[in-house]
Amino acid sequence: MHKILVVAKMVFKKRVLSPTYYWMILAPIVLLIIGIGFTKYIDNQNSSHKALIAVVANKNIKAALQNQKASTYKINTKVNTTNKERLKIDLADNVVDGILYVNNDFSKVKYKYNANTNSDNPINELKQNLTVIRSQYMASIAGLSESQWQNITQEVHLYKENVSYNGNTIKLNDSESAQYFSEFAVIIAFFFLTSYISITGAEIGNEKGNHLIEGLIAAIPADKHFAGKMLGIAYLIFFQVFIYTIIGGIGYLILSKFHKNLIDLNKYLSGISIQYIVIVAMLTIASLALYVFLAAIFASFVSIAEDISQATSSVSSLMLIPYFLSFLTQSNPNLTISKVLSYLPYMSQGLMPVRIARGAASYSDGYISLLITIAFAIAMYLFSAKVYKNNVFSYSNESPLKAMLNRFKLTL
Repeated sequence: MHKILVVAKMVFKKRVLSPTYYWMILAPIVLLIIGIGFTKYIDNQNSSHKALIAVVANKNIKAALQNQKASTYKINTKVNTTNKERLKIDLADNVVDGILYVNNDFSKVKYKYNANTNSDNPINELKQNLTVIRSQYMASIAGLSESQWQNITQEVHLYKENVSYNGNTIKLNDSESAQYFSEFAVIIAFFFLTSYISITGAEIGNEKGNHLIEGLIAAIPADKHFAGKMLGIAYLIFFQVFIYTIIGGIGYLILSKFHKNLIDLNKYLSGISIQYIVIVAMLTIASLALYVFLAAIFASFVSIAEDISQATSSVSSLMLIPYFLSFLTQSNPNLTISKVLSYLPYMSQGLMPVRIARGAASYSDGYISLLITIAFAIAMYLFSAKVYKNNVFSYSNESPLKAMLNRFKLTL
């Protein structure tokens, strides 16, 4: 055990003292800040780029349009709509971005706009709002009062309750929040995996590719050396999580004083149960281990350092499959392929949380999927340790994937 800890500490110290490790930690935060800033900029641009529209219609229609809430246009009440020639000049000079013509009975509606303007296209929203105003006009002709018309057009409130017929009721008050939480976990896992798959490949493949492994194995058995490498990578993962916890805590304390509504965690997590959070978090952690062990297997067949990226890229490509399948599962969580893959390791972390959020799977299903993933992770560790031990002195001119396939053929 002492030798395993020595190797783990060496891996941890080597990486934690490297500037690239801290850039790996800061890169997702920088990306998040850039994303939030870009989104805020787009929102500001959209709010400042509302189309200015002059309305040529009677007073009632103008007033109705002004009272409608609009995100893509604004009614310009300052221009003279009675002078048609002046309106054309205003449109050409970008004083207004468009002119809306509506006759009294809505039988003819026309919108002229300047194609060179930088404003948003308001056509779709104009159609919706004009349809509402026209329906009010038709209701008044039919003798209906405004309250009667509102009762007719009032939206029906549909209350949802997710129930599984095996006796378990899924108590997720906000399935959308739960789904966002699962998607966030998949994205976080993706950032972790892209980093730690390459670290695993480098730790396993560099020493073998540079022929340093012979001297190391003389001092420590191959299986203990492998265990130390995996433990050191686990140290790095927990240290990164610890740093994120500290940064998140400090950021929350600072920002909560200025933007309390923006980062009110209770607002976003109130509809998500503790059980759901536990299942998603544990599935993500177990899947991290699975992909790291798979990367270690591929890296065990590396003969030269240049082949490390080729070995790890195959594992990185596999990570994209559950991510894209999760979008398919959102629309129909009861597809046979979604049901089956939500229990399979390497896939369950992307599919099972979505199925639970949609009410298509129970918490019991989530725990079963988690137990399968944990059991498979243990088996993968034992298998990857054996592969590493058997190939630690094996050198081949073939690519890592081809060498691995040939090795398995010989074993069979």
